Amino acid sequence: MRLGETGRMSGTIYADLRCLQDANYRVRGIGRHVAALMRARERSLFSSWKMVGLLDPAWPELPPECASLVEEVTYSVNPSIGEASAVFIDWTPMTHDLRFNLRFQNHPAFFRAAVVYDFIPLDWPGYLPNLADRIYFISKLARLKTFDLYCPISEYTAWRLAELLGVPQDRIRVTGASVRQSVYELRERLRIAPSPNGAEKEPYLVMVTATDSRKNPEVAVQAVRRLNLLYGGCIRLKIIGHYDYSDAYKASLFRMAGHKEGAGFLEFCPAIPDEELVALLAGAMATVVPSHIEGFSLPVVEAAVCGCPVVASSCAAHLELVEQPEALFPSHDPVALSERLEALLNDSDLRARLVADQAGLGEKFHEDLVGKRFWAALEGTVGKRGPAVTLVEGKKRTLAFFSPYPPDESAAASYTAMAMKAGKGLFQADLFSDSKRPLEFEGVFRDACGTSAAALLDKRYDAILSVLGNCSSCIRGLEIFERFGGPCILHDVGFAQIYFERFGPDEFPKFAGHLLGRSVSKEEVQSWLEQRVQPPSLFLERVIQRASPLMVHSATQQALLKKQYGVHAHLLPCCPTVHFDSEDLAADNRRDTRERLGISPDAFLIASFGAVSKANGADSSILAVELLRSWKIPAELYFAGNADSYEREVDRIARLFDVAERVHYGGGLQGEAAQRDFLIGADAAVQLQTHGFGKPPREVTNCVSAALPAVATHDAAKSCEAPSFVSVVPDKFSPLQVAEQLATIWEAQIERDSLGGARNAYLRTHNFDVYAERLVEILGIA
Repeated sequence: MRLGETGRMSGTIYADLRCLQDANYRVRGIGRHVAALMRARERSLFSSWKMVGLLDPAWPELPPECASLVEEVTYSVNPSIGEASAVFIDWTPMTHDLRFNLRFQNHPAFFRAAVVYDFIPLDWPGYLPNLADRIYFISKLARLKTFDLYCPISEYTAWRLAELLGVPQDRIRVTGASVRQSVYELRERLRIAPSPNGAEKEPYLVMVTATDSRKNPEVAVQAVRRLNLLYGGCIRLKIIGHYDYSDAYKASLFRMAGHKEGAGFLEFCPAIPDEELVALLAGAMATVVPSHIEGFSLPVVEAAVCGCPVVASSCAAHLELVEQPEALFPSHDPVALSERLEALLNDSDLRARLVADQAGLGEKFHEDLVGKRFWAALEGTVGKRGPAVTLVEGKKRTLAFFSPYPPDESAAASYTAMAMKAGKGLFQADLFSDSKRPLEFEGVFRDACGTSAAALLDKRYDAILSVLGNCSSCIRGLEIFERFGGPCILHDVGFAQIYFERFGPDEFPKFAGHLLGRSVSKEEVQSWLEQRVQPPSLFLERVIQRASPLMVHSATQQALLKKQYGVHAHLLPCCPTVHFDSEDLAADNRRDTRERLGISPDAFLIASFGAVSKANGADSSILAVELLRSWKIPAELYFAGNADSYEREVDRIARLFDVAERVHYGGGLQGEAAQRDFLIGADAAVQLQTHGFGKPPREVTNCVSAALPAVATHDAAKSCEAPSFVSVVPDKFSPLQVAEQLATIWEAQIERDSLGGARNAYLRTHNFDVYAERLVEILGIA
């Protein structure tokens, strides 16, 4: 454990808050118990800890009154593991999708605590009607066995826990269930003094129930009907609960009562506020709790708080609370219940005695005391265990990368390969990728498997990192990231293309329309993809919501995300992916390279790197060459990149402007070797990124790495933090502006050696060694 400034333990508590997102649980006993336990933290030694609430983005937003119970909420369930103490609390381990908490339930860095309510689905017929349901429940039981501390709400639940899972007693602390503070406050505020005959002249009974057969409302209706037949129909039964009872459910009970709605003793009071609940309980002759089975029974205790005697079925959980034989009955026997109620109706002393005997329940399960028991149990067991994981000095951390990888040509792939290679001294890397992997990087990473959630089950990983770009090779990684979140390196800050490829042309407009809150046509989508019109959204909402931490490669991207989404993204350096030593860039080697390429030493060799397309300014580059030739500058343009899909257009434009002999493209100019040759042999480069959203192009950083003068768009140069030998044209440029900057480079006759100082200064801060160090620092695992 870590000590804070006051000498008390400190650390982080991760708490699954889905039960408070779900309105069906938030207003029921489970949600109220959880909220009460969270309020009690402020009165415990864990008040100095940071509590992080884990939310599911597919569920409703957490209400403000629930969000105020934690210091932070997050949609990421894939945190990095530092050296600080960490506790994971699952408030409802048997209720919701168990995959949500994979990272927490499997990593030894977390002390895992579970609040356990009951095993009713296993113990009562009807809950698990088919094989699939039974298998799923058993899988939840198996997962429950991995926890370090169990806080059941009753001795009965504790006994079943030990019996089913073999959990030792020293890992079990029974807390009881919380009765919320408001019930006590309302009881005092209303100053309702219960009388032996009830608060109303006409006696009535209360039952709290749900549309659940095990709650057994039928026996209560039958018993009260019998009682009314004996006493002339003067005793009402009010059924209350936080439910909208269906017409069918109510009709079945009215048939059993023998009257229509509003025409007899049976009355429904659904979803009443606490003020009305307290008043009804305080004025009732008794509260009837006829359940066949319970894990606890809040109605018993709430009634006791309000001074209302309880008559309950003799199930195991009730026997812990109700000790008076005259207040118990077999759940299947309406006659026995009727006799218990008849005795209360006729014997005011019996009623007063039950009120007095059951009064102690109210204090025993006040939320303050239940909360104190819970946090004391956690304090004692967490303190005894000590740090779950201690980093041995000199031992490298282990990272899992969900990422494309070379020979995939995306920036995400090349950056991942370079970062893992540079980080060998800092961390062990495992790669989860659907890309083909060459073996020359053997020893740099462990080839784990294809892209899957399997990494979240692995106990070795200190961080599981998603590397995402706006390309098809990132689709599977994006799907997993959207489910679990976590650390994310974002290469692009516009995701229209990847979502289009993921959903397809028919579904993407629906997805975009849902995101934008309006209808979107296929034609509008096409104009976004072709960049005729800038998309109205970056389509990063799902990523932003789950990224923790979020990392980008330029201050421009960082500022854009801050403006668009109000989030802070950490900055990793943009880096060249092609490296040179001084011999590579020496004049004689450059001369030899040009000779090997068959390029005249008198030519003004202009290279353009990357995919050849209109979006990368290929048209303007060709027109700039035509202008340069007209100015008597011997310009030769080489497209050193993939031109397969744009060859016809390049050829058409070059012939149209009579420079076909001066514009070169094709298969022989593709590949890493050609890229390296032209970075060495060229006199200038032209990199015209027409839509970048602050993405630093590898092609520009590689020109800096080669000390090659270049012309780039403003966004590209700024995002790369390029030195001054990268000339700038506006993002909306003309061929003339490009030609003028290239002409300036030609006229300056710059010696590459003279740029070495600026190049070296750039590379000192923009390299993958710095990148790897910054990465582990941001992840908090340095």
